[in-house]
Amino acid sequence: MLSPAAEQVRRQDHARFILALLAPPPAQPALFALFACHVELARVPIVASEPMAGAFRLQYWRDLVSAGNPAAAARGNPVAEAVAAHVLPALNVRGETLLVDLVDACADDLAPDPPGDAEGVRRLAERTSGMLSELAVRLLGVEDAASREMARHAGTAWGLVAMARATPGLIAAGRPRLPEQTLLNAGITPAAVLAGEDRDRRGIRAGVEAMAAVAEEDLASARNRATVSDPRARPMARQIILARHGLRTLRRAGYDPFDSRVAMMRPPLVRLVIDRLIRRA
Repeated sequence: MLSPAAEQVRRQDHARFILALLAPPPAQPALFALFACHVELARVPIVASEPMAGAFRLQYWRDLVSAGNPAAAARGNPVAEAVAAHVLPALNVRGETLLVDLVDACADDLAPDPPGDAEGVRRLAERTSGMLSELAVRLLGVEDAASREMARHAGTAWGLVAMARATPGLIAAGRPRLPEQTLLNAGITPAAVLAGEDRDRRGIRAGVEAMAAVAEEDLASARNRATVSDPRARPMARQIILARHGLRTLRRAGYDPFDSRVAMMRPPLVRLVIDRLIRRA
């Protein structure tokens, strides 16, 4: 039977659910708790009725990290209880700082305005998905620089793919994350995208292609560092497989996030399982 944290990840972040499930069993409770926490953080900009309400929700998680008795502070919230029980005890001061930085990055994402350019989208992915990935390898007991850099690049690449895939929902929520300058270069404004005026999706496809291009750079960096990373970091290196599969799907769909191939994209389970069997980590 799955824990509440694991069940939340299974329902709302299936790719990371598989990553955690393929990790060594002793590490799974901490990874499920961390990923469930990220699900909660990522939902804040979507469910908050206004930025101030979102800021209050995020402050709860900052207070949990700094609480003298996290177990007491988390009582009544199953995800927070899992974080207090499995994540916080495993993090050193630097790890706790990274967790607060992750909360802060989600706070910055409360703004509805799109990033100015593709590098701005990349920075957002690095500060959220990339930082989450680095926290995960720390929970796996890995601290060396090469492994942490591999995890951050792999997480950033996968975060960009996930953000590109989520574009239809983000547009519907009034929070597109397509690079503004790329849209303008294609003759489309962010306001026109929100109004449904990019009917041939010229601007949307250009924006997604720009995101994919920077994701390819992070993917290459992650692959280079994976060869010298601690074997214990392998569960997060599997994001390389996820990102490569996602980028291939986007490419085949002409970078149209409304294409059914993108909407129906699923994690390449067979490849992930084979990697687990070969690497034994």
